[in-house]
Amino acid sequence: MPRDHDGKGVVCPSCRRILRIPAAGDTPPPLISQLRRVQAGEYGQPEAEGKRINERRSKKAHAAAGPSWESESHQSSGAERKQLRLMLIGGGILFAFIVVGVIFALGSGKTPESALPVKTESLPESVAQAAVSATARGGLSLLAEAESIAWKFMNATSVEEILPLVHKPEVAEARIRRQYPDGKISAPGMSDFNISERRDFGVGVSAVLVRTRDFENKTIHFIGGPQGLKIDWESWIGWSEMPWAEFMANKPTTSQMFRLILSPVDYYNFDFSEESKWRSYRLLSPDKEHSLYGYAEREGLVEGQLRHAGADQTLSLMLSLKFPQGATSKNQVVIERLVADGWVENEEAP
Repeated sequence: MPRDHDGKGVVCPSCRRILRIPAAGDTPPPLISQLRRVQAGEYGQPEAEGKRINERRSKKAHAAAGPSWESESHQSSGAERKQLRLMLIGGGILFAFIVVGVIFALGSGKTPESALPVKTESLPESVAQAAVSATARGGLSLLAEAESIAWKFMNATSVEEILPLVHKPEVAEARIRRQYPDGKISAPGMSDFNISERRDFGVGVSAVLVRTRDFENKTIHFIGGPQGLKIDWESWIGWSEMPWAEFMANKPTTSQMFRLILSPVDYYNFDFSEESKWRSYRLLSPDKEHSLYGYAEREGLVEGQLRHAGADQTLSLMLSLKFPQGATSKNQVVIERLVADGWVENEEAP
């Protein structure tokens, strides 16, 4: 490094200043000068430009830093909790729909039809209203009530015991006493109730299949009324206006009403030999002890009613029967009228 002219200093090549070499006894100045803040514009940089540069640096630094992993984790867990809540709510709604559907399906099941054909649309309004009122109490309670009544009825041993249990006792009593002249009843007993699991308590008349102590299956018809359920005794016993044996022996030419079992048959003989004029049927008594051949005039009103009722198969019906004038056979009769489809009497019929 070049020295000055007197040899006591050194010339700095960059700034061309003389750097003095301290002599013996000199106190050298501090090697580090005190820091001071550089003012904007001191080295030719405009003050506003300096602020903008600082701002850009601050923004860049902030952008480069980005969100911390703690904030990312917080946002992610919040989104997951929201999604979980939505899934739980959706699952709850779906479960509720399933439960309601199951309840509706169980509650909307249809009850079977009665064991025997029953026409109830022509029942008196008072009976129909009572039946609707009874239905509101629920099928199960009605079934329990019916079972209690049936047990008393089938274990009764006297006319007096069954009269409070039957429908229209003021009409049925004379018929019952004619059936049991001494007032005593041989009770069939009941070994099982509702063996076909029918619960047809919807409209007016209800049918339940029971089993006696002798294992005979029979149908009991219950009719609803102001006094509750009552048993239709006539359909239970298969009551007719005249005993079958008496009817066949006397051959009356005036109509008599019978409860019977009808089935189609091809038999044309004696007073009914003209097949083109008559339609033939076999008529069986309820106890299956007696049978007749019944005839309806082809294309007539009665033959049309029977065909409409389904007389091409076995049916339980109520029919008015009579013998023709000068009958030559004791088991061939004219079917004069269809009284009812089934064994429960139409109470409004003339």
